[in-house]
Amino acid sequence: MADSAPGRSTMLVLSYLAVLAIVPLLAYRFDREVRWHARNGLMLFGAVLAVSVAATAVGIILPAFSCAYGILMFLVVVVYVVIAILAIVKALDGQRLIVPGISRFAGTR
Repeated sequence: MADSAPGRSTMLVLSYLAVLAIVPLLAYRFDREVRWHARNGLMLFGAVLAVSVAATAVGIILPAFSCAYGILMFLVVVVYVVIAILAIVKALDGQRLIVPGISRFAGTR
């Protein structure tokens, strides 16, 4: 994919690196594609945070399930890393990875 602006590929990669997605969201605010990937990356990270907060709350309220917290969070992190890598590869190829239930909040297709 040819870069239309210097550093665009770097911004597409940063879009899926957790809170670093704020950088391309602010720096490339006039590039619709970079903005979409940044919002998608933030939504994906937000979903991971929501699951971790819910799992922590369950672990606190029901101590009998607190041992499952480590296993659940390991699985969540593995799934997040796999999805982020796939999304980065597709973004660098000029495509979008649509994550069901998350990507619809990133904006219009």
